[in-house]
Amino acid sequence: MHRASARRWFELEPPAPERLELQTSPRVSTVASYVFTRAAERSWEILNQHLEGPQGGVFWIGGPPGCGKTHFLDYVIALQRRAGALDVQNARRLVCGLELAGQITGAEVEMFLLSVMAEQIGGSQSSGDLFRQLRGASALNVALETASRTGIRAVTVAIDFGTSQCETIADFFATLAAVAASFRQVKFTVIAAGRAAIPHPIRSLLVAPRDPNEEMTIAVRRARRLVEDAEFDAGHAYAGIDTAGLAPDAIFPFHPAALKALRTIASRPVPDGASLDRVAIVPLSRLAREVLATSSAGGESTARLIYPPDLTANAEISKRLKVLLPEAGRAAWKIARDTIAGFDPYEKDLAREIVDSLIVESVCSDAAAVPIEKLKSLLPVVANSATPDVHATPAVRDLLRRLEVSTGGVIRLETDAARFDPSAAGAPELAAFNAALVLARGFDPRLTIARDRESLDVRLDRLDASMALAVEGAVRTREVLSSALREANLEMPAANSTAIEKFIALAESGAVAMLEAAADRSYLASAIQIATAYEVLAAAAESIPRMRAIREYLAATGLRATPDEGGARENAWQQLAITSLETECELLRVELGPRILTGPPRSLDALEARFQKFKWTYVQCYLSAHERWVEKMERLELAMADARRYFDALARLNAIAALGRPEGAHLGAEVADVSARVVRCDLRDLIAPETTPRCSSCGFQLGASSPQAELEDVMEALRRALEVKLATLSQSMIARLIRNHDKEHRLEGFLKITQAAQTEALVRVLDDKLARYLAQVLDEVAN
Repeated sequence: MHRASARRWFELEPPAPERLELQTSPRVSTVASYVFTRAAERSWEILNQHLEGPQGGVFWIGGPPGCGKTHFLDYVIALQRRAGALDVQNARRLVCGLELAGQITGAEVEMFLLSVMAEQIGGSQSSGDLFRQLRGASALNVALETASRTGIRAVTVAIDFGTSQCETIADFFATLAAVAASFRQVKFTVIAAGRAAIPHPIRSLLVAPRDPNEEMTIAVRRARRLVEDAEFDAGHAYAGIDTAGLAPDAIFPFHPAALKALRTIASRPVPDGASLDRVAIVPLSRLAREVLATSSAGGESTARLIYPPDLTANAEISKRLKVLLPEAGRAAWKIARDTIAGFDPYEKDLAREIVDSLIVESVCSDAAAVPIEKLKSLLPVVANSATPDVHATPAVRDLLRRLEVSTGGVIRLETDAARFDPSAAGAPELAAFNAALVLARGFDPRLTIARDRESLDVRLDRLDASMALAVEGAVRTREVLSSALREANLEMPAANSTAIEKFIALAESGAVAMLEAAADRSYLASAIQIATAYEVLAAAAESIPRMRAIREYLAATGLRATPDEGGARENAWQQLAITSLETECELLRVELGPRILTGPPRSLDALEARFQKFKWTYVQCYLSAHERWVEKMERLELAMADARRYFDALARLNAIAALGRPEGAHLGAEVADVSARVVRCDLRDLIAPETTPRCSSCGFQLGASSPQAELEDVMEALRRALEVKLATLSQSMIARLIRNHDKEHRLEGFLKITQAAQTEALVRVLDDKLARYLAQVLDEVAN
C-alpha cells in the first residue's frame, strides 16, 4: 500500500504490565484494556446468568500462565462494584478480593478468606472473633449470618491464586460449594482463578485464547487502538495478501507473516527453547507494541504494513533474534550486513530486506528454504513498488545470486528457493568451497554445502571427477558445433571458440586450484561468466538434433510464405489462419537455420516454445482442413468419372471420319492432369499430423487448392465438343441417310437423342459397339 498521507490510523495503548494484580477496586484503565476472547465471552455470559439469580455458587477460572485469568477477575469485580453502586441500597452487595502467593495450604486459604470477610463485613467484635475462631462450613455460615444481620444480601469473593502452589484445596472448595448452595439469607458467590487443576465439583470457566490466531489478535488489540475514521479500510491494506483467516482490522498494521514470526519469537526466549502451543498474551502484546513504536518513530505512514524484515529494525526484536541464533548464525548475519553495506541505496534496502526476511524465517520457521515467490511477497520494497510484479521476480533472483557470491554462501540460492546458511561462516576451507558452490554446481549440480572437513573432501573428489568429464564434454561440444556449421559452409565464430577454450582451461585447472582462485571475488565472478557462456553453447550443441528435427518437420508441412489469392481458399478466416501459419513457418525455418550457431550464444528455449505453439495450431488446423479435403475429393472423384465418360464418348465420335474433323482432342491431356490431382484418401481420420505433418495417403498440404475449378472448365469444354458432334449428327440429311441404312434398327433411339441434343444421354448410350455400328453405317453410305 503506497504512502498517501501522514494520517495515523492507530494509537498505542499503554504498555501491559508483566502481571496484573488482583484489584478489589479495579482502575478504569484495567477494565478498559481487557479484551474478550471467545471463551471469556462465554464465561461472562455464565457469570451474568448466575449473578442475576438468587442462589450462590463457586466458579474456577483455569488456564496456563499469562492467558488473562487475573485480568478477567478484575473485570468481573469492577462490574460487580459498579452494579452495587447503581443499586438503591448500596450496602446490600459486598465484594471481597484475596490474592495469594507462594506455597499455601487449604487451611491457610480458609483463614485468609475468613479474615477478609470479617474485615469487609464489620458488625460486632464478638461476631467477628467467633467465626474467625471456627473452621469449615460453620465458620462460613456464621460469617454469612453476620453479613445478613448487617443488611448485606450478596457476598462475592474473588480469589487469585496467581503463582501460588496449593495442592490441598479440594476439600476447602467442596465446603465453599456446599455453603453457597445451602445458605439462603445471603447469596454467596466465590470466583477463583489459578493454574492448578479444577477442584471437584467446582464449575469451570475458561478465558484463554482458543488458538494461535486468537492469541495474536488479542495481543495486537492490547498493543494498539484503531482510530475511528470513515476513510480507514483495513481490507484495502491487505489486498492480495492471504491473512490466514485473520480479520484485517484485528491485526492491522501487521503482515500475517510478521505477526506469526513475532509470536514465535515471544514463545522462544532462550536458545533451543521449544516452540510453545500457547504464548502468554502480555509478552506478545509488549513485543507487538515495541515494533509499532519503532515503526511510528521512523516517521513512516502508519497505513504501511509491517513485514517480517521490519521486525529487525526494533532493537528488542533484533536482540532476541541474536539470542536465538547460534554463534555461527550471528557471525553469518554480520557477514551479510557488512556485505550489503557497499550496495547502492535501492539495492541496499532490498538486499537488507532479503537477508533479514531469510533470518527471521530461519529462526521462526521449520522450512529449510523459502521459495522465491514467497520471499518476494515478504519484502516491503517489492510490495510498495510501482514496478509490475512480473519484473520483481527476476530482480530478486538476480540479487540473491549476487548475495550468494558476495556473502560466501551465507545467503544461499537453491533453484527456486533461498535460505540463510549460518554454517557458511565456519572454517576458511569450508567457507571457500561454499562461497564458490554456485560455480562448482556448474560442473556438478548435485553438489551441496560442505559442513565439515570430511564432507568437503568427498565433494572435492566429486568435483574433480566432474571437471574432468566437463573437459571431454567441451571438446565434444566444439566438434558438434563445428560439424553442424561445416554442413552449411559456415565457420565457428571466434567469440564462441574463445568461450569454449576458456571453459576448457577452467575445467582443466582442477577443483582445488579453482577454489583457491575463487577466493578472489573478481575471479569468481569472471569464472561464473565463463561457465555461463559455455553452458549456452553446450545447450546449443545438445539441441542440434532437436533443431534438425524441427526444420525437417517445418519442411514437411510444405508451407511457404507466398502471395495467394483470397478466392483460392474457402473463406477469409481460413485464408488468414493459413497465411499466419505460412509466415510463422517461414520465420522459424530461417531462425532455426545453421546460422543461428554463428550468432551470439543464446538459449533456444524461446524458439522451441514458438515451434511448439506453431505445431499445436498447425495440427488443429490441418485435422479440420484434411477432413474437409477428404469430403471434397470424394465428390470430385464422382465428377471426375463423369469427365472421363464424356471424354470417352467424344473420342468415339472423333474416330468416325464421316462426322468431320475431331473436336477437343487436346482435352484428353487436361482430363488426365485433373484426374491425377483428385486423390482419394484411405486413412481419413487416422492421420497423425503431430508426427507426420502431411497425410501419407493423399499427401494433402494445408492451403492447397482443389482442382474443382479446372474440372468444371474441362467438363464445360467436353460438353461443347460433344454438342458440336451432336449438331453434326442431327443434320437432316445425315439423319435420313442413317435411317435408310440402319438395317438392324439399332440407331432409332440414338437419332432421337441427337435430334434432342441430349449430351448426357448420348454419353450413356454411346458405347464402343454402338460407335462401331454407327461408323459402319456411315461408311456404307459413303461407299
